[in-house]
Amino acid sequence: MFHIAYGLPAGARYREFTIPKRSGGTRRICAPRKALLNLQRDMLRLIEPDYQPRAHVHGFVSGRQRSIVSNARQHVGKRWVLNIDLEDFFETIHFGRVRGRLVAPPYNYPEEIAQFVAHIACFETEKEVNGTRRTTSVLMPGGALSPLLANVVTDKLDAELARFCRQLGCTYTRYADDVTISSNRRTFPAPIGRFADPESFLEFTLSDSFQQIVEDNGFRINHDKTRLLGQAFQQDVTGLVVNEKVNVKRKFVREVRAMLHDWEFNGLAQASARHFDEKRPNRGRLPEQEASNFEWVVRGKIEFIRQVKGSTDQVFRALAARYNDQCSGQEFHIPLVEDQDVLNAAVCYLENDADGGAVGTCFAIEDDLYVTCAHCLGPNLRVYPRQNPAFPLEADVVAQDDHNDLALIRIRTPLPAFRPAAFLQLAEATEAASVDIRSAVQTAGYPSNLHSASLTMNSTEVTGFSRQSFDGTPPTSDNVISLLSGTFEGMSGGPVLHEGKVVGVIVRGPNEDDRTIPFLATRVSFLETLRAGVSSAS
Repeated sequence: MFHIAYGLPAGARYREFTIPKRSGGTRRICAPRKALLNLQRDMLRLIEPDYQPRAHVHGFVSGRQRSIVSNARQHVGKRWVLNIDLEDFFETIHFGRVRGRLVAPPYNYPEEIAQFVAHIACFETEKEVNGTRRTTSVLMPGGALSPLLANVVTDKLDAELARFCRQLGCTYTRYADDVTISSNRRTFPAPIGRFADPESFLEFTLSDSFQQIVEDNGFRINHDKTRLLGQAFQQDVTGLVVNEKVNVKRKFVREVRAMLHDWEFNGLAQASARHFDEKRPNRGRLPEQEASNFEWVVRGKIEFIRQVKGSTDQVFRALAARYNDQCSGQEFHIPLVEDQDVLNAAVCYLENDADGGAVGTCFAIEDDLYVTCAHCLGPNLRVYPRQNPAFPLEADVVAQDDHNDLALIRIRTPLPAFRPAAFLQLAEATEAASVDIRSAVQTAGYPSNLHSASLTMNSTEVTGFSRQSFDGTPPTSDNVISLLSGTFEGMSGGPVLHEGKVVGVIVRGPNEDDRTIPFLATRVSFLETLRAGVSSAS
């Protein structure tokens, strides 16, 4: 370890080179060689648990669901969005700053440990200081420790800027060297900055006090990249549009469509050659990190769209379907549902004439076959299609499982005009088995005694699995999913969905009389058994 850090010459520990920037010019890279890289990674695992990121830091934070998407989400729908770039971010963080931060609270590392970490994370380079070129040691752009240590050193700047912005009613976030500040005030707060000409909205200048905070913390602002955008313009944060919701830029989607079109009509070889020869030179990446497989480039772009827009977004699903038609390897899993239009079409209000006028929820899995709960059954069953809730459809019970509180009902006289516009797909055994504690799921149903009420959809998560019977007989298997929230009286018989497929049926939920009753759903495997019996009988 010490031999790698101190015994090897600089050339054996890392290599320096430049790569072209997409915006012009070059970017200097210092890439640690294998021995030093492995040592940096080992130290990263030891230091990372000691770093507690502030809520407004979204870059290089592992295990906390933070990304460019979570960063952009903080600024959605704001009247003003200000973007600021910290110039030469890594190279302004030198050896002394890293060591000094690690020996100070809350880290309190011994001097020799802090010095060792700073030594393996930094490299020597020449920089011009006050007109004189000097050799200094700064964080490696490309090192495994650099992102974490940059966050550690920037912590004080984050605290001061966040407090400064909060006092002015603004939201502050930082993703690596990208600082974003947003506001809903009628005019952007002058203590942060102002337009040179309030009528032109072109030249924006940061205030002296704001710049002083940045400079006092050892950073510089790249004024060429400072921009303030109002709602009349396309506001973007770390490359994502935030005017109304977090979204990818239209240009990016058009590029993916063009790549798919080229692939579909000219074949993989021609599309690949055209892309790498004409569209992808000098991307500003490390050579070993530059993609060379056209199929995986397209997949990566579509994965990015899914990350931003969600797996149920129509744009993602359309692009993923086209990719699946062409690809030679792993296909995208395209969720069937979870968007409002499909659920509104497939999930219906259910009513019967039992004492008190019992109500519940059901959902379509075939043209005239619906799923509900056994305890929602009763005389004169009626399904209210969402296309026309004023005309209920009479239904009959075709299968019933009181032990698991499940039932299948069939429309007595199917009418083409009321055929469901969408069906819900039951998860296969392997898909259902992938659902675990903390898995994200969605519930849907009608928690109301009015069949004209809107469908309620909730996002929640699985909290556990248990055995429970609903007819008084002894339970025999883990048939029940416990949910954190998301069900209410009237939603019994509604679906629980994971990645677009039904993994459970809502059977119980808290009500006004007893808040101690847990949120429960019967697992889909028992519904499949019931459905198989109906299919064999018919």
